[in-house]
Amino acid sequence: MKGLGVALPTFVPDLSFQDMVDLAVRAEELGYERFYTTESLTDTLAIDMAIALATRRILVGSFLAIIYHRHPLVAYQGAVTIGDLSGGRFVLGLGVGHGPRLQALGLNPGRPLEDMRRYVQQVKGLAAGERVYPLPRQMYLEYELGIRRPRHRLPVHIGAVGPGMAELAGEVADGAAMYMVPLSAIPVMRERVAQGARKVGRDPSQVELVLGLHLLLSDDLEKARHRARQALTYWVGLPAYNRAIRVAGFEDEARRIREAFERGDMEGIRSNISDELVDEFCAVGPPRRCLERVEAFRQAGVDAIVLMIDPVEEGRDYRQQVEHALESLARISA
Repeated sequence: MKGLGVALPTFVPDLSFQDMVDLAVRAEELGYERFYTTESLTDTLAIDMAIALATRRILVGSFLAIIYHRHPLVAYQGAVTIGDLSGGRFVLGLGVGHGPRLQALGLNPGRPLEDMRRYVQQVKGLAAGERVYPLPRQMYLEYELGIRRPRHRLPVHIGAVGPGMAELAGEVADGAAMYMVPLSAIPVMRERVAQGARKVGRDPSQVELVLGLHLLLSDDLEKARHRARQALTYWVGLPAYNRAIRVAGFEDEARRIREAFERGDMEGIRSNISDELVDEFCAVGPPRRCLERVEAFRQAGVDAIVLMIDPVEEGRDYRQQVEHALESLARISA
């Protein structure tokens, strides 16, 4: 399963923390290379710690840890701990979250590009042993208080929905963690990452492009598309993703979806997600069709893909459907 992994939505109500760990173990057994977790009113770093301790080979990562939830030192120390205990199998993915949700939590989303730049620079500085904060000198017996350094390389990825964050990833990060980026926009995102890298004298090939791609697996293509519309209803009204839809050329759909989102009209959002929009942002249908879509994104310039598996069969256990999808793709890829 070269270049293929999983990005697990951790907000699913009937998915226990043990289920998340068990799914990661199963993905590792099947040969998937990565297992990432989202942060939607959950704690991705805590979940990643549990997964890292239960696995031996698979790369573990946050997709994405919201920078406004944690001080940079807290995120850094969590990442160092997971990285050290896993033998260097952790990627710290950082994102800015969504304004409406952050504001509801009493958090100020600030200026995303500036905030992300500063946050990553501080995390990177800490990893390099720089004196990032003017902490007072303190001693415990003969030991001087200090910030732990990682024993392994600690990659930092930036969540990128649009070109601005992609360029910033090229400047300051080890990768761009893309989500809700259409196939047609991948070359543009790749070039913006390269522009950012060249701006500071870096080799663009050293900055990884990872894409979170929705997967809806079913031999019934229309049923898969119907469920894709239901699943995307959760995301497409949020400002960053709505903007991505508009930039991808779905201007009318984006406007109607935004208006429905502002009214709290879930059915209005769903009814404006066309088949064309689904196919541009997702892999849907039978296993071979889905793998062909995955390969199209690879050919467009993506280095690795993490599948966000949405269940197609209503009323069936979520964990079982994720396992079924992983096993089906693994069989075809063998």
